[in-house]
Amino acid sequence: MDFGVLGPLTVRRAGVPLELGTPKGRLLLAVLLCRLGRPVSDDALAEAIWGEEQPKSAAKNVQTYVHRLRQRLGDPGRIAREGAGYLSRADRDELDATRFEDLVDAARAALAAGDLDQSRRLYEEALGLWRGPAFAGFADVPALVSEAARLDELRLGVLEERIDVDLRLGRHSGLLGELTALTMEYPFREGMWARLMLALYRCGRRADALLAYLQVRDILAEETGLEPGQNLRDLHRTILGEDPTLDPVVVTGKREHQNAKSARMLPPTLGDFSGQQAELSEIEAVFRTDRAADRPAAVVTVSGPGGVGKTALAVQAAHRLKSAYPDGQLFATLAGTRSQPADPFTVLGRFLRALEVPANAVPDDPQERTDLYRSMLAERRILVVLDDAFDEEQLAPLLPASGTCGVIATGRVRLGGLGGAHRVQLRDMSEADCLAMLSNTTGDWVASATWAELSDLVRLCARLPLALRIVGSLLVSRPHWRVSDMVSRLADEQRRLDTLRYRDLEVRASFGLSYEGLRPEARRLFRLLGLLEAPDFPLWAAAAAVDTELREAQELLDELVDVHLLDVTGTPNGQARYGFHDLIRAYARERAEVEEPVEDRDEAVVRVLGALLALTDIADRDHMGQNMFQRDAPRWRPERVEASLPRSVSPMVSLDSERLPLVAGVRQAAELGRDELCWELAVGGHALFETERYFDDWQECYETAMHLADAAGNVRGRARLLISMAGLRYTRRRYGPAEESNTEAMALFERIGDRRGYLEALSNAPFFLVPDGHLTDAIRAGREAWERLNTAGQEAAALHAYLQVGLAHLQAGRPEAAAEAGESFTELDAYVEDIGAAGAFYTAHAWGCLHLARGEYADARRRLLQGAEVARTTHDFAVSTSRTCSPGSWKRSPGCGRRREAHTRSLVFPACARRIPWCATVRLSKAIERSGALEWDSPRQQ
Repeated sequence: MDFGVLGPLTVRRAGVPLELGTPKGRLLLAVLLCRLGRPVSDDALAEAIWGEEQPKSAAKNVQTYVHRLRQRLGDPGRIAREGAGYLSRADRDELDATRFEDLVDAARAALAAGDLDQSRRLYEEALGLWRGPAFAGFADVPALVSEAARLDELRLGVLEERIDVDLRLGRHSGLLGELTALTMEYPFREGMWARLMLALYRCGRRADALLAYLQVRDILAEETGLEPGQNLRDLHRTILGEDPTLDPVVVTGKREHQNAKSARMLPPTLGDFSGQQAELSEIEAVFRTDRAADRPAAVVTVSGPGGVGKTALAVQAAHRLKSAYPDGQLFATLAGTRSQPADPFTVLGRFLRALEVPANAVPDDPQERTDLYRSMLAERRILVVLDDAFDEEQLAPLLPASGTCGVIATGRVRLGGLGGAHRVQLRDMSEADCLAMLSNTTGDWVASATWAELSDLVRLCARLPLALRIVGSLLVSRPHWRVSDMVSRLADEQRRLDTLRYRDLEVRASFGLSYEGLRPEARRLFRLLGLLEAPDFPLWAAAAAVDTELREAQELLDELVDVHLLDVTGTPNGQARYGFHDLIRAYARERAEVEEPVEDRDEAVVRVLGALLALTDIADRDHMGQNMFQRDAPRWRPERVEASLPRSVSPMVSLDSERLPLVAGVRQAAELGRDELCWELAVGGHALFETERYFDDWQECYETAMHLADAAGNVRGRARLLISMAGLRYTRRRYGPAEESNTEAMALFERIGDRRGYLEALSNAPFFLVPDGHLTDAIRAGREAWERLNTAGQEAAALHAYLQVGLAHLQAGRPEAAAEAGESFTELDAYVEDIGAAGAFYTAHAWGCLHLARGEYADARRRLLQGAEVARTTHDFAVSTSRTCSPGSWKRSPGCGRRREAHTRSLVFPACARRIPWCATVRLSKAIERSGALEWDSPRQQ
């Protein structure tokens, strides 16, 4: 698509002009193109269209005009919503104004290289883009007047430059007609008159040149009362004296081929460069080592996300390495993050001209151009800096073949295909380096700020050098702002990216370059992942966000990691976890809000939370066995979630990695008003919170979910949360309040006719009554639970509840009654897969207690050690009780006392003391003591 503003506004698609609709719609597009790639606020657009007399519906009308423009353009992405405004999207070669500026830059570069013919051709091509005054037809629009005036003045300056090239090429006579017309059209531009006088003189028309001077002098005197300027007066004097310096010099536009000279193409270093000293030293160390010419060139790649300071580091290193590369430094920006990366063979042409190769000696054939470049660098010590590389293929022709040269290549991709390269990956700067950068940028401006304010400022900038440089520039340019003012502005997450913008420096634009280079599928994953409140996430979360297969999700994640829009935050249990840089997360959310409908955004979050819910089911099934409560919230593809889990660890350990995402997920489900999802997530974390003693997280999830359940009138959710709260109170040894919560839950389940929920609460009742000393009630509740659960087909849960009957008899001093109840324990062995690891442990523990009470110490020891082994293997503990508890490690000793008890605890339960009730270690110690006064050898004695 081609956009034209150098004349009347035009838009062409595939060469066909498009009808843009109403004048106001055309004006809106013109204003957006005037600020190409930068957002224009709704207020600014309304003011440009209606001036001060805006209708009340101005904001709505702007949206309507944008909608119609998108339809007429046939590409909605050309006009995007950004923050509180809109921006136009077009590549530089699609807008004639930016294409004009690029051609002028190329013409000036050719002129500097001595290629006058090429320079004139490029000037002509640039000027040929003009069809009339810039933004013709919008002369009365204040928003466009200044840009139109800038472009028109730029055109006249470029026209004068092209005339100067013609004069150097000896085309004096051909210029006379054009210059005569230009002096009439622009009578006050003394430069045009000077060029006309010079052309007339060189054509042998000395008198006409002097008459031209008199003519401009009269015009200036009559219209302005001024005399001609000094340059024009000096030219008049030299023409009168027939100075030889005015004679034409024959220039062919070509230079004779010369040997390469020292090329100095490096941009200047940043005055506020700070931090990255370790990386700087690392780069220098690579290039300070001498290499023979027959070895490969030393190559260092610098990768990292946008704004992290890759270019600044590369340029700083190159300047510090000048002494190591005295024959020159070549520099090129490869535009790897733009829609059209730089052509490496065009860059080679620039390099060859910088090395003093005449333009007519630069080969047209790409391979010949590469060969000439490498031959000229052979035996010379030249450092090549290639900034913002797209990929290895783009870099390949630009790499020297001699070990005497060096290359620093930067890119947002990791450039892993460059064999033998030394790789530097930039990370966030330290807080001290960030403060040093701010101090360098602002001078003493930050001296009055408190340490807390500066620390907050660095945190809100996410330690990103680009953000810090912008903040420093804003503070300097706005002397009425304090650091606290900047902190307040940045604290608003919705406006943070709007704040981080100063002239041509913009964090949002830097991230946008990486984002636009992604495949559409990867862009969508990036957007949707930004909506999650979780600090990091695994593969299955990405698959759920876009509802795709694990393999496809992995490919998309790898693409995001490759361009540093995502980081791998760690690999616990061999499973990679991914996370955002704080500012990149803000950009991802912004893109989601602009490009994704609200319904799609909410459904993506619900899918991810549904996948997390599926993981809690998997972990709960493995840990607790049968789960009785009704599940109503949607689960996202549990089979895919389970397939993504590492096989080397238990599901509960995998769930432990999701503790913070689980807590954040409960909050996010509450924000979305999804009460079923919210309370099921909170309840799904019960086993994890209990096992790992995450009491604060447990309490927070309960309160968040209970508040929403109450607001939504969700009685089942409230009852289930009460059961969870009973578990928390039980774990904290608050047995009375635990029993009260459980009783309230039973009443709620009974009220709504939820038989399964009621039975689950009933099965829990004995657990709360036994330790609180209500043994008769515990026995009654246990028997009732056993009968009703059996009738309901929940045999494993029934037997598990009946364990408490036996323990209640034991605590009441009735071992025979306990033994009678214990006969039912044997039936639990048939339900080992149903009762889970926790059930297996407590079953073994109950058996041990029963044997201990009956004086069967050897059996007690065996059962209690069996429970310890279940706990160890389930939670992947490092100490093997099966080895240390072998019969060969026991010996007789007179007495054991507290020393043996403490020693037993440390050997049997060293890594799982948080998970196993302390009473189990005490009972095991007693079993050891009473089974023949045996003492356990210390490992030091073996």
